Amino acid sequence: MLERFEYKRATMRDIDELVRTRIIVLRAANKLSDDEDMSVVEEESYSYYRRALKIGEHIAYLVYDNGKFIGAGGVSFYQVMPTYHNSTGKKAYIMNMYTAPEYRRQIMDFHG
Repeated sequence: MLERFEYKRATMRDIDELVRTRIIVLRAANKLSDDEDMSVVEEESYSYYRRALKIGEHIAYLVYDNGKFIGAGGVSFYQVMPTYHNSTGKKAYIMNMYTAPEYRRQIMDFHG
């Protein structure tokens, strides 16, 4: 039986999909029209992903439904000064969560 959902850890080959998703998320979160120029953000996002994926500073997953892209999510890792409760100063930030509109607000059976 073919599994419906595939979860894939993003690699350098997935940068186009990651940047495309990032722009979609930013447009939605900031209520920006498709006419709004996002070329600088897009260019900087490419630079960010190329660097951060390479050194492990960012991990992203892509989700597909029988080969069709339907979602993504990522975690950025960064460091601040050490504190009493966090002696390493290492932190993580969950970001760029995206679900295709037709898959939102549904209860999915992920157990097959």
